[in-house]
This record gives sequence, structure tokens and C-alpha cells, in this order.
Amino acid sequence: MDKMADIRQSAAYARYISSIGWRVEKISGVNVFIRNLGIAKIQRADVPIDFPKVPGVWMTKLEPVNFGQVPKGFRQDGWPLLASKTQRIDLDNIKLKKDARYCLKKALSAQCSVLRNNFDEFYKLWKKAAGIKRLWIPPEKNYWTLINTFGKNAFCITIDNLAGAVVLVHQKIAYYYYAAALPEAKKRLLPYSVVWELMKEARKRGCKVWDWEGIYDERWPNKGWKGFTHFKKSFGGYEVSFPGSFTRWF
Repeated sequence: MDKMADIRQSAAYARYISSIGWRVEKISGVNVFIRNLGIAKIQRADVPIDFPKVPGVWMTKLEPVNFGQVPKGFRQDGWPLLASKTQRIDLDNIKLKKDARYCLKKALSAQCSVLRNNFDEFYKLWKKAAGIKRLWIPPEKNYWTLINTFGKNAFCITIDNLAGAVVLVHQKIAYYYYAAALPEAKKRLLPYSVVWELMKEARKRGCKVWDWEGIYDERWPNKGWKGFTHFKKSFGGYEVSFPGSFTRWF
């Protein structure tokens, strides 16, 4: 299991989640996010076995980064909030699989308009794509709060206003955080071009690792994840699994 610090434990993410209504406390060296309803969550942290009770909280949700001993009182549950498995790529050694090389070559052969860091255009595209699939996306206010909180550590690419994605950076890890593609973009294989442009930008910024932020996990199967998992894995890399989620009640 990788020992890299996760973006959920960054100071920028703590500021973001605080600004959208959570209380943030640092307990035993980890970020704890608390709701006024008495619910807390701890995400992607290495938590000590004697982790204390969070004051004023009746339920704590834990998604640890490492396998091993679970803090006292926590029991595994079946509803992870974060993806329980991801795919990572060494950005200094990208090895595309044959189908990705073919799709990327075909996508790059056409003339396209590539926009960089037009976050407003991306949100419009994302909202339109989500509407077609009837998927929920965060309110625009929260989206802009995230982008502004990360500042220079957030960047995006959109191509022909048909496909795009937002990447967040923490400790030289580039997180593929939000993505969208309209049906026409998929026909033209534009998502491959989007990712390729983002990876090149991540390397320019000194990033060493690309994190896809979730792939299909047979432990908690979701058939809807199989399609984009095939897409992500076509760029190569290696799997990283997390223990899942645990709950402690008081």
C-alpha cells in the first residue's frame, strides 16, 4: 500500500470542506470533518489504534488509507463514501495500452479547440453531461469554492466544449477529480485527448503520480463503474486498494 498523503488530508481540502458547512478539527494528527448533526468522517488517514472519541459526535465514519489494525470500537460497514480502489500511474513512465494508443492517435488526428483553465466552461459542460445521464453534481457555488481554495493547484482542460476534466494537485500527485463528456465527444474519442493533455500539464507542474480517483471494485460492485474503469486502465499503471469503511457509534 502506498504511503502517499491523500488530498483529503491536505490543508486546502480542510479549508474547502470547512467553507461548505463542516467543522474541521485536527485530532491525533488527522483531519476530522464534523457536521452539526453529530456525525464525523475521517478519510484516507493512518489512524492510531487508540483514536479518541470525537467530542459531541455520536457516529464517526472512518475510511483508512492502510490495511491493518482498526481503531478500537470501529466495525466495518458496507457503504464507503470514497472509491475503495483506484488506479495510479507513474507520470515519468507512462505506458499506454494498445487500445489507448489507437484511440488517442485517432482523437489527436482531428483539429480540435483546446481550452485551458476555463473552469466556467467546464462547469457548464459538466452540468449538461450530468443532465443527460440524470447524475447529481455539486452546486456551482461549492464547485467554485473548491477551485478557488486550491488555486494554482487546480487546473482543467476542455476540448471543443464537448469533453473536459478538472485536476487537483497535492504533494506532486495529480487527482483526476471531475470529468465530463457529451455523447458526441465519446464518438470522437475526445476523453483520451483530454486526459493526455492533463497528464502533460501535470508533468510540467512537477507531478510524479496520476491518481484516477476510483475504479471498479469487486468487493463493493457497481456495474456502472465498469465502463470508465476500462477507459482508465487503458492508460496503464497499477491498482491501489483501500480497506473500505468503518463506523463507530456512541
